Amino acid sequence: MKIAVLGCGILGTKIAGELAYHGHRVKIWDVNIEALNAVYRILEEDKKQLTEDGLLFQKNFVGQVLCMSRLEETVNDADFIFEAVKEDLEIKKDLLERVSHLCKGDTIIGSNTLRLRINGVMACVMNKDRSLGLRFLYPVYYIPEVEINPASFTSQTSIQRVREMLEKMGKTLFFRSGNHPLILSEEQREERKALRVEQLLNSSGIPCMFEKKIPVLSHEGNVAPVKETRRESTNVETECGICMNRMRDCLLCPCHHMITCYECSKMLHNRRDCCPICRKDITEVIRVYHS
Repeated sequence: MKIAVLGCGILGTKIAGELAYHGHRVKIWDVNIEALNAVYRILEEDKKQLTEDGLLFQKNFVGQVLCMSRLEETVNDADFIFEAVKEDLEIKKDLLERVSHLCKGDTIIGSNTLRLRINGVMACVMNKDRSLGLRFLYPVYYIPEVEINPASFTSQTSIQRVREMLEKMGKTLFFRSGNHPLILSEEQREERKALRVEQLLNSSGIPCMFEKKIPVLSHEGNVAPVKETRRESTNVETECGICMNRMRDCLLCPCHHMITCYECSKMLHNRRDCCPICRKDITEVIRVYHS
């Protein structure tokens, strides 16, 4: 897969390294030449740490990372673009508008924004349906979850393409609930890092194939299905997708997704949040009484 990463900060460089670790060809770009020059040093340090943890099973990453100073050459053949530049709306907005005209018409464009509204970040992007928010949790190599935050105009096809690509890397998508991003505490990071190391060590040297699972931050109810399928009833599918305590007992309108309990759905409605599944505005909550 051909991937472009925009931004050579610590996070952008580690995202590029993670993608290359799983076999992708990555072009990384920045206007700051000093940041570009530091990329390979940071990657070498990451390789050393991964080797010490017993997670790097070959001398180099399977894929390659290429440092680029020209934006057009960075994105013109990319299948996926991950933006990780400064958390500034105008900077991101201007950059992604330019990028959308330089890349292929079906290239997926993802922003790693932490708190900016994705609709605003992608406001000027051409072919908006292929754009969305995608945030890698830190430390990138060890945390399997990637937070997805679709815009109101993001297509299900785009979400599915991202999901398939990341799942092949052993990553798990989870939807942002409400307007606030998930921030892991230091304790949570260390716990999940230890579990990830154990998981990868049990994969017989193949980073993308796992024999045991890490307890996920998300749950099945967070993931938007490609199509409606009938599944067996389980606790995961009947408990509220937000509080994970009470039973799902209401429909969100107009999308009619049943994902929350009545108390949590009223909270979403009062806060003017979107449906956690499809991101449509909630206009009404219908209580459902189970027999």
